[in-house]
Amino acid sequence: MKKILSIILTGFIAAGILTGCSGGGKKAEQEVKTLDVVWFSDGKEGESFLALAKKYEEEHPNVKIQLIEVPYSDLESKIKNMINGKESPALARLTNLGPFENQLLDLSEYVSDKEAFSNSFGEGLKFIYDGKILAAPMDVTANGLIYNKTAFEKAGVSVPQNADEIWTWDEWKDAMKTVMEKSDCKYGLVYDKSPQRFTTLMYEAGASMLNEDLTASNFNTPETERAVSFFKELHDEKIIPDSVWLGSENPNNLFRTGQVAMHFAGSWMIANYKEEITDFEWGVTYLPKEAKRATVPGGKYLAAFQNTGVEKEAAEFIEWISKAENNAVYCQENSYLSQVKGNEVLSYDYGADFFAIFTEELNATDDIPRSEWGFQSFTGAVQNDIRDGLIDVLAGKVTVEEYLIQTDQLINETLKDLE
Repeated sequence: MKKILSIILTGFIAAGILTGCSGGGKKAEQEVKTLDVVWFSDGKEGESFLALAKKYEEEHPNVKIQLIEVPYSDLESKIKNMINGKESPALARLTNLGPFENQLLDLSEYVSDKEAFSNSFGEGLKFIYDGKILAAPMDVTANGLIYNKTAFEKAGVSVPQNADEIWTWDEWKDAMKTVMEKSDCKYGLVYDKSPQRFTTLMYEAGASMLNEDLTASNFNTPETERAVSFFKELHDEKIIPDSVWLGSENPNNLFRTGQVAMHFAGSWMIANYKEEITDFEWGVTYLPKEAKRATVPGGKYLAAFQNTGVEKEAAEFIEWISKAENNAVYCQENSYLSQVKGNEVLSYDYGADFFAIFTEELNATDDIPRSEWGFQSFTGAVQNDIRDGLIDVLAGKVTVEEYLIQTDQLINETLKDLE
């Protein structure tokens, strides 16, 4: 009986030892944390991201990264539904931080060195709000001017080759009219139906949506009137086709047909046109200027959310993927500009000279566009109204003066609501 009891006790002791060896701190350290990432793709960004994520998983075996892919049109509603259901994603690829500003994780509480991390990014997308680092810019874009090189050569018109040759608005207009007359182009310009793209003209005219401290409207000014009137002239004189802003035609498709001399678009179109245009040569030239040079920065962020239980792991992954060497891989593979310091010049497979011009446009732009479009709760609230009011001007439903007054009032009312 004593022998049997001894065997049983020995078994219990052995079991306790084994349990101790497999549990406690070591088990916690080895527990795999899953980071769900809500993601949308314009091209092959998802593939690039997953390749980097796999590399991170190999270096950090306690982390698993899982992509939840959604169409861009469903992005915000998907995330809001997850938050409302208390199932916030660990991470998300975002274009607009405004709708989630109160739910985003302050990365400064988790990154290894707050100051070093915040200083690792150059000018472009705003990502620090009230001292909080709410996201990391994965890429940065700029508005620019893509042109039909074959048509310009046929018409005998040269585009600016450097910053000293940049056209004024009137010179730009004359150049497009000449190409329309002396080439196969029916139109001089297609212009994306975007308030962000239109405000580039405003900034070039010396205008702004808001005053310097972003507390009141600055829309109803002679400078804005100049920009709106010039944009209307381009439509009235059929240099820009009505079918885009007064219809639903895709400007990308129009430019690809070879019927248009120039496309006022974003830097992301380089990758698209590289694949899609085969019937003529095209290139990138400098934006024109009126009072000054300007473009508008855009791009995508990677952000983490609060109350997920994996805040630390999410922040550490953002810090890792934002390192210059990792960000360079992502931007080069997807033909993006980088906001990470050290990645100002990247080794693109195609279009390095084009990206250099877009970079110059960003460097020549003052802080006003970045500040205004970085005020995302404001721009998110007014941008569609700015666009739709401009459409009414082009259609002759309201005058330029009426549009300026109405939008000025709208902006001030919106600012009051945001207080």
